[in-house]
Amino acid sequence: MTDTRPAPTRRRLGRWIVGTVLLVILAVVVAVLIVTGGDGDAAAGDGDSRAGSADGPDPDRIPAEIDRIVGKVSRDYDASLGVSLKSDGEVLHAGDLQELHAWSTTKVPVAIAAQQHAEKNGTTRYIADDIAAAMTMSDNDAAMRLFASLGSWQRGSAALTAVLKESGDPTDALAAESEPDYTGFGDIHWSLDNQVTFADRMACLDGSEPVLDEMGQVIPVHRMGLGVLPGARFKGGWGPENDGTYVLREFGLVGEKDRQVPVAIAVVPDDGLDSAAREAAQALAEALEPVLDAAADNGGTAECQVPAGVPDASDEEPMSVEEFMAQ
Repeated sequence: MTDTRPAPTRRRLGRWIVGTVLLVILAVVVAVLIVTGGDGDAAAGDGDSRAGSADGPDPDRIPAEIDRIVGKVSRDYDASLGVSLKSDGEVLHAGDLQELHAWSTTKVPVAIAAQQHAEKNGTTRYIADDIAAAMTMSDNDAAMRLFASLGSWQRGSAALTAVLKESGDPTDALAAESEPDYTGFGDIHWSLDNQVTFADRMACLDGSEPVLDEMGQVIPVHRMGLGVLPGARFKGGWGPENDGTYVLREFGLVGEKDRQVPVAIAVVPDDGLDSAAREAAQALAEALEPVLDAAADNGGTAECQVPAGVPDASDEEPMSVEEFMAQ
């Protein structure tokens, strides 16, 4: 049917329809911006924008946020990184580092195995000081005495393996003795993912309570990574790899009571310096704090939380990198 209205009228009507459509589109855009907080999921600048609230990323964004943090800290501090943590009931990983020598982080299951053995024999009073020294100061002699208390090297490795497997961690410390680079339990290859698996049930293991107690009282000079975070019960390990790189790694439980998340991190600085590794570890830990908090609300809390009888982490301030270097 032909429109018989005058041409000016038809043009005015057309403009009115177009204007109405544009207003509807504008209203929809404004509504979307209000709901998403103004920037939706778009990245801006150098990629530092975050989805979710100011307290942390939305649950669906946790994997992407970990990737973003690892990438940024890696670029800022010229280092290779690895992060594993629990979220949504599974272990998430980001970064290039995963399978590394355990270094002193193995002192945790060694101490638990020694405590289990001592409880069976009524000799816990003889190893209490060594557990404290091995956990709070990473004392090598104390850790060796704990391992020696288990019997021969093979018996010690078997006891260490039993503790790991009790938590669900498949790492085989006994098999590691046959590796060409093995000189002691610190040479065991312990992946970041497996450390998170171990930490997830660590607090349920017999003999873990005194060890977890001391892991919350690490001396300030060794608390520049996970140790700067609230409620951290952790252990670090560090040293030069066979290829000349320098590794700093840490694992444990981070968070307040009933919100502890198992986490493991590793840093290999390009310049091979311990001070650079510690600076990167601290930056990484601080950047991960809101992610860990979000993970606690998203199925990331450890299956076994630290018992109420274990004291809170030390209130003593960690040492800064500058203070560490000035020693």
